[in-house]
Amino acid sequence: MTQVSAAATEAARQLWAHEGVDAGAAEEIAAAAERGFTRLRAGLTRWVGSDGYQALVDRALEKARAGHPALAGLQCQTGDVQGVAAAVGAHGAAEVREGIFALVALLIDLLSRVIGEAMALRLVEQAWAGSARPTASAVTEGVHDG
Repeated sequence: MTQVSAAATEAARQLWAHEGVDAGAAEEIAAAAERGFTRLRAGLTRWVGSDGYQALVDRALEKARAGHPALAGLQCQTGDVQGVAAAVGAHGAAEVREGIFALVALLIDLLSRVIGEAMALRLVEQAWAGSARPTASAVTEGVHDG
């Protein structure tokens, strides 16, 4: 799997922590991942379009699968990431959760190649959170979105 920056990896973990999901609750993990990706689609398509978002997720999934076989059944169809619940059932919550971390970090990495890491982190954090409240990276940089 491709190495991604520590900032992208940490952002993916913090986004997941915001979901407040118990690490062992399979149904909650699947639902939280699907909610997060729905918000990502809604937020990021504003900036990169539907086709751009589809391409980002497809490429991130392709790369993430190399190190996380639990993601093998996930697909992005019409912009929605599908198959998370089935993956949790087949591979377990912990493996899928780690795969989701990698997938989001890779998505940030791919987006950062186009618009830079700071902006990619900010867009993904805002989209996942579903609001324009200050993000973790904005707060640490002393920047407040509004």
